[in-house]
Amino acid sequence: MLKVGQIWREVDPRFERFVRIEAINGAEVQWARVRTVKKYGNVWSATPGARVSNAQAQRFNGKRGGYELVEDVP
Repeated sequence: MLKVGQIWREVDPRFERFVRIEAINGAEVQWARVRTVKKYGNVWSATPGARVSNAQAQRFNGKRGGYELVEDVP
């Protein structure tokens, strides 16, 4: 289940990219608004110039071409 604040890693061996879920579109989640983040010490922070973009909820599945969960929120 997608929740605001979760950190996900893009499953792509060519590079490492992490995103934080900024918003979801309600009870029947079809889209999530995400922002690229980087970990500085123990804190996840938006990368300089990172904009909010949309990602289909079905991409958060742990498979290549999607995202895998890195850090959940309580």
